[in-house]
Amino acid sequence: MSALLLSGCSQPPSDAASSSVTPELPATLGTPSATRLSTKAVPGAVPAGDRSFGVLPPAGWTNDTAKQRTTVLYLRAPQPSANVYPCFSVVKSVMDKPPALEELVNQGMIAQRQKGATVTKLADRSIGGAPAAGYAITRTSQGFQVVQTQYYIVNGSQIVVTTMTSAAKDKAMATSTQEAILTSWSWGNPPPTAAPSTTP
Repeated sequence: MSALLLSGCSQPPSDAASSSVTPELPATLGTPSATRLSTKAVPGAVPAGDRSFGVLPPAGWTNDTAKQRTTVLYLRAPQPSANVYPCFSVVKSVMDKPPALEELVNQGMIAQRQKGATVTKLADRSIGGAPAAGYAITRTSQGFQVVQTQYYIVNGSQIVVTTMTSAAKDKAMATSTQEAILTSWSWGNPPPTAAPSTTP
């Protein structure tokens, strides 16, 4: 099956180690259909670049989605830790008939192992009410230990891949941050955040 190579968490210019990753996604073969799920956004949620979903960013993190050409969502911590910027990114593909979730995950695991990463399958779950499955990746980038978690989500014709990246020493923090983001996930365009009241 042909595949697009799409970047995951990329890195702003700095001395920090690169945290880029390339999840394997099927080529886009179709036009977006209405999502099967539409859920209410939590207060403060920000939309993906294509406005197909929204999440609540971690406090103090930057939403750099507009600067990333290959992602539909890119959230980044303000500072690097152990030479790696903690970040959360999302890429998406649309197909008329998406492959089975397990097939997508197995292909992703094989691709990451071929790149030299240590890959561990994670328990299946749901994200925003849609089925999701994924794996954890441990690898070395520019001499630094990097850990990443990727989840594949299928919602209607959409195949979505999330990637959480951090230095190995920050794995517990990254897992907690990722869980907060995924728990806030909603399908559909979240409403604009209300402007603060200026009434005295």
